[in-house]
Amino acid sequence: MLGGGSYGVVLKGTRQGRNYAIKAVINENDESPESLMQKFRLEAEILKRVEHPQIPAFVEAFSTADAHYLVMEYVEGLPLSSLLYNGRRFTEAEVKEIIRQLLSILDALHNPRHRENAVVHRDLRLSNLMLRGDTLYLIDFGLARFIDSQKFPLSAGSLQNNLSIAPGSKKEFATRVFSPAKRCVPGPNTYRLLRREISPRSDLFGTGVVAVDLFTNWVEDESLFEENWDEVLPLSEPFKVFIKKLLSR
Repeated sequence: MLGGGSYGVVLKGTRQGRNYAIKAVINENDESPESLMQKFRLEAEILKRVEHPQIPAFVEAFSTADAHYLVMEYVEGLPLSSLLYNGRRFTEAEVKEIIRQLLSILDALHNPRHRENAVVHRDLRLSNLMLRGDTLYLIDFGLARFIDSQKFPLSAGSLQNNLSIAPGSKKEFATRVFSPAKRCVPGPNTYRLLRREISPRSDLFGTGVVAVDLFTNWVEDESLFEENWDEVLPLSEPFKVFIKKLLSR
């Protein structure tokens, strides 16, 4: 098993000497079969239409009595979360290159040749980004949505996260700290709120979260995790300004 996705587990399979990543979509939350099938069909449809050398290619989709399966190209590499967990400390230059590649991938998702195929990922995090050498790959489209919900009704509001936090509320901004437990900025409530948006700015915010998270191992004094990230991390001022723009509402 390679890991977990947004609503399933990912397995490694081999057929005729070629490796594949297989996402098993299983019912972990007692969802109705119809709801689970809807998610599965939507993710499969998105993966069929997404074409980018830094996104594992779709191979096929099938179902059994117990689960649904998405088969994708297998990419050798490690998630950024695993690299950090094992002590990797990224330099500012390395983080800039990762963010540059991520924004390039997102530009292709948000602005494809055929506008009806425009997609928002909505789940940018270290575990969904893999490095193979110096090349970044974006994986797990379980929360992705087509921007044009009129052409693709499966992307409509019925599949959005059910959140009750009002935009701009005090609760929303109450956790603007650099926390090793949550490891996201400005905080989990804001992150979930922005992720529900079927809009490219959801992914821009997620990119800002990834940028800050990549510097986690720079902070050795745990007491500093309670401070604002821009007051703790020794980054160049232009890069701080850029990240703040990504994280802005």
